[in-house]
Amino acid sequence: MYKTKGVFRCNHPLHKRFGYEVSPYFILKYKKCYPEGCVEFLWRCRLSGKGKKCPRGYQHVGRNCFSCKQYYEIKVCRSPETGLDEKELSRFFAKLDEFEFWLSDLEGKRVAFSGTIAELNPSLQMIRDNNRSSVRLNGFIISFDSGHIGYDLLDDPLYLRVGSTFLARWRPAPGDQLDCRAILTIERGRMVLSKATGVEISRGGSEPLADFSKALVGRATGRIVQDDIRLCRYCPYGSLLDVCDIRPKENHYRRFYCLKGIEYAESCPIRLSRLLDEAKLNPAEV
Repeated sequence: MYKTKGVFRCNHPLHKRFGYEVSPYFILKYKKCYPEGCVEFLWRCRLSGKGKKCPRGYQHVGRNCFSCKQYYEIKVCRSPETGLDEKELSRFFAKLDEFEFWLSDLEGKRVAFSGTIAELNPSLQMIRDNNRSSVRLNGFIISFDSGHIGYDLLDDPLYLRVGSTFLARWRPAPGDQLDCRAILTIERGRMVLSKATGVEISRGGSEPLADFSKALVGRATGRIVQDDIRLCRYCPYGSLLDVCDIRPKENHYRRFYCLKGIEYAESCPIRLSRLLDEAKLNPAEV
C-alpha cells in the first residue's frame, strides 16, 4: 500500500527522474504534505545572469548570502496531485487503514515468513559530507516478489537483510524457497525482515549470485547510474544505494548503483552485449 503506483504525483523538479510519480509513503508518511502541500524558498541573487561578479566572490547562492542586499527569496507552494477520483481515493484510504491495522500488530515482532527468492543484491549505503563521500557494505538484501507472513499472502515486494555468515552457510539463489522466522520492520515504505532464525531452504536449481568479496570490490569501483535506470532491470551488477547527505542539510534518498562502475545505462557494454547475443539467437527475417 505504501508503494502503490498511480495515486500521487508532484511537480517538484527532484521527482522528474521518476516521471513526477511519488509513492503514498513519501507523501503521507515522510513529507506529510497531503492535502495541505508544502512550501519551498528558492534562494536567488539579483546579479545572477547579468554578467556581474558577486561582491563576496561566490559562484552560487548559499547560506552566506543571507545578509547581502542582492539576495532575495522566491516562495513556492506545491500540492501533491492525485489521478484518482473521489470514490477511488476513498477506497485507497480504506485499504490503507486496513493494511496499517494489520501491520500495527506485527511491526517490530518476529513473524513466520515463506517466499521464493527473486534477487540477491549488496546492501550499500553512501555517506555524503559536502564534497566527500564513502560507500559502506551493510550485508546483502534478498528480494521476494511476494511471500507469506504467517497465513497472510502479500502479493508485493518484500526484503530480507542478511550478513556474510548467512550467505556462506545457506548460499541462497534465485528460485530457492526460503522459510524462516524474522523481525518485520518498515524501512521508508519497504517491508523488510531481519535477524532470520529457523532457516530452511529448498533449492530451485539456480547458482548463487551473491559473493561477499565481489561486493566489496563493487562497493569501491561502483558508480551511480545517471540516466534511465529502467535499462538496468534484471542486471546482476545493479543495486539500490541508500544515500545519506549529512551537510549542508541532512537528507535521505535512494539511487541505482552499478557495481561495474558504468554511469550511463544507454552505453553500457554489458547491456549492449546481451542485446547482440539475443539478436544472434533471434535474427530478423529479411
